[in-house]
Amino acid sequence: MSAVVESHRNDLDVSYAVDFSRDREPVKQRSRFPEYRRTGSAPARVNGMHCRRSKRWTWGSGRGARMQNARAFAGCLAVALASVSASVLGVTIDYAPVNNAGNPANPATGLGAVSSLFNISKYETTNSQYADFLNSVDAAGTNPNSVYQPSAVTSGTTFFNPITFNAGASSGAKYSVGGGNATKGVTFVSWFSAARFANWLNNGQQSSSASMETGAYTLSNQTSGAAVARNPGASVFLPNADEWTKATFFNAATVNYRQFPYKGGGTAPTAVTSGTGVLGTNVANYGAAQGQTTGLTNVGLYANAKSWYGLYDAFGNAGEFTETASATSPADRVMLLGSSWRLGTGGVGSWTSNTASNTYLTSNFSDSMGFRVAAVPEPATIALAGVGIVSLAGLDWLKRRKRKAVAQQASVSQITA
Repeated sequence: MSAVVESHRNDLDVSYAVDFSRDREPVKQRSRFPEYRRTGSAPARVNGMHCRRSKRWTWGSGRGARMQNARAFAGCLAVALASVSASVLGVTIDYAPVNNAGNPANPATGLGAVSSLFNISKYETTNSQYADFLNSVDAAGTNPNSVYQPSAVTSGTTFFNPITFNAGASSGAKYSVGGGNATKGVTFVSWFSAARFANWLNNGQQSSSASMETGAYTLSNQTSGAAVARNPGASVFLPNADEWTKATFFNAATVNYRQFPYKGGGTAPTAVTSGTGVLGTNVANYGAAQGQTTGLTNVGLYANAKSWYGLYDAFGNAGEFTETASATSPADRVMLLGSSWRLGTGGVGSWTSNTASNTYLTSNFSDSMGFRVAAVPEPATIALAGVGIVSLAGLDWLKRRKRKAVAQQASVSQITA
């Protein structure tokens, strides 16, 4: 009878060690066989953690609880990392996944069919993000390849860039944004400047001007002329016309293209130029009065007005560059989609999913043209998520097996008694 009681107590000690993250027995039990822990072979009867027959719940030699904790920590870390939506460096991009690969094209334009999964920024690139890019690639303020444009002159009127340059500021801090413009969409960029920003993200936001010349696009100091094709293996890039069209106009639930880039999308959005957030699902920042010079709003200001995939400001605010060259215009033009805050209410019909024919010079910039970026889903993130799920599942299986073993021992003890 005493042997049965001793066996049951050992099982409880093992359970205690596991439940409280200990890889050995309580002190009282451990001190019973000190000679075994120091030298020589095991005594005739050794119970608890040092008994091979009672270690079925461990994965190693006396380190079961420790290994469980390590696997649980790795699992939680993997899940946490997998939930990160973008870079953990200076600029963070909030991406929306665009699924439903192999979707059909819009029959009216032939655009929108995408054969693979991709991510696209929910928001237009902001002044703050672009200023971080400038301070990283141009710490000394030499403005390589004209990535910074201080102003634009249109019809004799000068429009000033909200990103300001201060030659006297310290290295790496010469560009700044003031006047409440940090989270407004960046403008005053050419197609080549937008491509350089994508290269910089693609290369991990390195602090060198060389990091913006290759990656998604091999630019080789080019600042005008035909747009450069995307390189194979690019991870961050400007969306092409198909990707942009799908992300903004396609509705996977109904498998069709909405006329305007909102979940409803059947009617023209209501023009809102007040700069205040509204709750409508079909509103946009456009229709500004002639002569207005500062019509941009904070990105995502109209919280309920987004595409089926979750993109904001796909109509109005800033027009957006794609990487797709124009099929009908000279070679130095690319497709520009999304319209801008300057669009008059009478021009809405030129910016629907069925009329995608707007182009823009690759070397031009203005106060109403910007961009957003796209990216491939990261395999490393997907793998980490898988590791986390498998690790947590394995830990749960291990605990269930231990409880089952303890229950079986208790059953045997009752029968013996």
